[in-house]
Amino acid sequence: MSDNDDSKQFFPDDEIARDRIIVEVPINPKSPYEERVPSGYDPMSEIYLRGRAFRGLAGGIIRWWVLISGWIFFGSLALLILISAITSAGFGALPLLVFVTIPIIILWRGTIAKLTVDKLKNKRR
Repeated sequence: MSDNDDSKQFFPDDEIARDRIIVEVPINPKSPYEERVPSGYDPMSEIYLRGRAFRGLAGGIIRWWVLISGWIFFGSLALLILISAITSAGFGALPLLVFVTIPIIILWRGTIAKLTVDKLKNKRR
């Protein structure tokens, strides 16, 4: 053992006053598991991004202007194709009807979910 205390030069005997110790804690800590958004240039990433967008649309967690613009852009086009397929009255239009009703169902679910979310928010207030 050495006779001199080398630790005293780094850790003096002075006690630190408790009122001088400051610990900063962030209010909203970042999640260690941040979701990486895919690029959308390859086919699987595009499918994932479309599914994510439609899940948000059908979940009712979007803003009203997005839902209304969805009805204007997707709903009006789907309803126009749906009406023209029904009036043609051919069996060839049946697969087209299946694909056209998907955006209408998603928008309908989103509208119902948005209305129920707003009702729950109003009850809490």
